[in-house]
Amino acid sequence: MNGQKIAILGAGRSGIAVARAAKARGAEPTIYDAKPLGQLPKLDEGIKIVGNHTQPFTANQADILVTSPGVDSRSPILKETQKNGVEIIGEVEFAYRIAQSRIIAITGTNGKSTTTVMAWLCMNELKPGNAKLCGNIYGSGYDEVPLVEAAASSGPEDVLVAEISSFQLEWIDEFRPKCAAITNITPDHLNRYNGFADYAATKRKIYSNMGNGDTYVHHSDLMTTPSENAPFTVLKTLYDNREIYLGHTRIQIENLPFKECHNIQNAAMAATLAMAMVTPSWDSPTPEQTKEIEQGLKNFHGIAHRMERMGSKNGVELINNSMCTNPGAIVASSSSIHSPQHLLIGGITKDLDFTPVGEYLAKSENKAYLFGSDGDKISEQLKGSFPVFTTMGEAFAAAINTAKPGEVVMLAPGCASMDQYLDFRARGDEFRQLAKEWLDD
Repeated sequence: MNGQKIAILGAGRSGIAVARAAKARGAEPTIYDAKPLGQLPKLDEGIKIVGNHTQPFTANQADILVTSPGVDSRSPILKETQKNGVEIIGEVEFAYRIAQSRIIAITGTNGKSTTTVMAWLCMNELKPGNAKLCGNIYGSGYDEVPLVEAAASSGPEDVLVAEISSFQLEWIDEFRPKCAAITNITPDHLNRYNGFADYAATKRKIYSNMGNGDTYVHHSDLMTTPSENAPFTVLKTLYDNREIYLGHTRIQIENLPFKECHNIQNAAMAATLAMAMVTPSWDSPTPEQTKEIEQGLKNFHGIAHRMERMGSKNGVELINNSMCTNPGAIVASSSSIHSPQHLLIGGITKDLDFTPVGEYLAKSENKAYLFGSDGDKISEQLKGSFPVFTTMGEAFAAAINTAKPGEVVMLAPGCASMDQYLDFRARGDEFRQLAKEWLDD
């Protein structure tokens, strides 16, 4: 990289991490962002930041463009940059090129954050001090860092456990994780892709460069199953309602701090990934390694904004599930609760179909309270008499006034948040504040 001009599109936390790593390796990084300069962070390291940037890049400006995952790969700025002969990569590819560490990469429509944290906790027991939680995961409540930052500061003995989004996979070239997994693939982000098949194909790019000596882990979902002649080892998770199977060893589910079906599934995938990293895929972990993997799963205490229990009053429980960003996640998370629920749903639909949510609600005792820019659109698809509100606060107040002892009020938006919030964390933080004010009143 010495002397190379590295253009970085996007001044977020990952873009800044790329700039710092590039500068440390002798490159000349410049960060570009569409926002005015006054709204962008100020860096003391002598890294140049350019605001109000909306034009394609030329070969005079950059040898390589590292683009933010937030920029649509179909956007004119990237299409024209490619025509100008500039190589475009994403932060995942950049991280891989500078990494000395082995990488566990996890993607999927739902469950990838939980599975990533669980896999990291397992690796942290197997290799104390040498496992780093990184990638797309942010605001989980655990010690996470951007993938590039983790790659830049790690050595051959370290293991990077990374959540990878479909957006991050759009611009990979050589990226090859040692172990990888896809939790599931269901419709999401259809406003960003040319149909579901395009979205699914992007997810499957996670194993596109894997080969001999690498291991891919999946459930029985056919959408995530690679071809029979895959050049890498393929392991399918094995578990029932009593045990998680790791080769010839077992983890007893009764010993784990969670019992929900989706979390058992996530735990089985995390444990299998950890096993594949420390022992040959055709072998089994030692009893000691199995004990360490089990301890890692025992250390899991949930994720911020993911089925986060905020407390209860007068028999009504509040749950923050702001990380629920598609219709499938609404049904899955609601189905894991066996009490009647009041669901706060809304935001930007991403052109997703909410009809299955309507069918689910019609068969349950649960009620929906719709809000946000696409509230009316969601209402039409649910085909029910559900009230529509402008803000989440209004929906929350209506749900609280309706809920009875033994019932649950849950934020399960099933949508993107950018109509009214910076991101899903900001949305979850507002729900936390609403919950705190009501619980303390």
